[in-house]
Amino acid sequence: MKTAIKVLYLLHDSRRSGVPAVASAFIKRATMVGVKPTVLFAYNGIYASELKNAGIPTLTLGSRTPFLWRFKRFLMNVFLLLKGKEFDVVHIHSVKLACSVLVARLLGLKAVFHLHELPRRVSYLLRLAMASADCVVFCSETCAAHFDGIPVRKKKTIVNAMAFGRQSPTVHSDNDVLPVVMVASLNRNKGQHLLLKAFSRLRDPRAQLWLYGTTGLSAHGYTRYLKRYAAKHGIADRVFMPGPTSDVFSVFSNAAVVVHPSSTESFGMALVEAQSCGVPVIAHDLEGMREVVKNDVTGYLVSPGDVEQMARRLEELLSDAGLRNRMGAQGYRMVRECFDIESRIPEYRKLYEDMVSP
Repeated sequence: MKTAIKVLYLLHDSRRSGVPAVASAFIKRATMVGVKPTVLFAYNGIYASELKNAGIPTLTLGSRTPFLWRFKRFLMNVFLLLKGKEFDVVHIHSVKLACSVLVARLLGLKAVFHLHELPRRVSYLLRLAMASADCVVFCSETCAAHFDGIPVRKKKTIVNAMAFGRQSPTVHSDNDVLPVVMVASLNRNKGQHLLLKAFSRLRDPRAQLWLYGTTGLSAHGYTRYLKRYAAKHGIADRVFMPGPTSDVFSVFSNAAVVVHPSSTESFGMALVEAQSCGVPVIAHDLEGMREVVKNDVTGYLVSPGDVEQMARRLEELLSDAGLRNRMGAQGYRMVRECFDIESRIPEYRKLYEDMVSP
């Protein structure tokens, strides 16, 4: 029997978002391949609760306190100082924890630096962390290409994946209500304002727009702008912003279309989740989106910022339940073939074995 490899996972965020979703998908299955996980989150959230309920040792630094939560990322390094030597590998997710990579290496710990974002500028701190890590892991081919040319000791691409339930694909029909759904934190980079403008052009009164997601301290002005725009264009009674959801698959399963008009994305995990429910998707024609959406097959890719094109694609899908069913079925099959976490498990085990081998 293989010796268990003790891995400490550091995650800056436990709320509903792509990074902890990807990490948790493997962590829940880690013991299947002889990996003994311990998880440290900067603060409480849905993924911390899920992992605790699964019996995985999971620690947090309390609630997401306004103004102080960013500081908790640095407090995670105290745990490294006190407990880091107890683990064979420290697996650090997100560019936001670059400092922790440096601390781990200064302590002589084996460090994996797992990158999920596409920063417009690669800072000196990030470059230093990438150069210091024993291995840099990229979440997608798009992410790997973004950082190409930056010196690292070793690199590996493990494409994001998720666990798929046994639910059947959504069966679309001409219902009295046609929900257009987006699940992402509310901020300008995610593009909710573009979707809102496209939605305002729709003629079908059955269409509703549901914008799920957290609103950060710096995004309250943006949320007010969205509400003012909806009121000005007479659609406020059909635009809903209920905050984050704890049951994203239920939300997606009840959607007619899922849209994700982000301006930059290394990997559209929300689009994979939506397609896993048999729902067609619309996204910007960007590298990270092309990895997860087959244009004209599982959904549509539109030119970034082209509100008119987005509106036309929405009209096409909302007016044709048969088209939604065909595209939804294609997406349902495609994501199971390409993004099943079961196929990634051996890659993670190999990563850790290489890290601890002499």
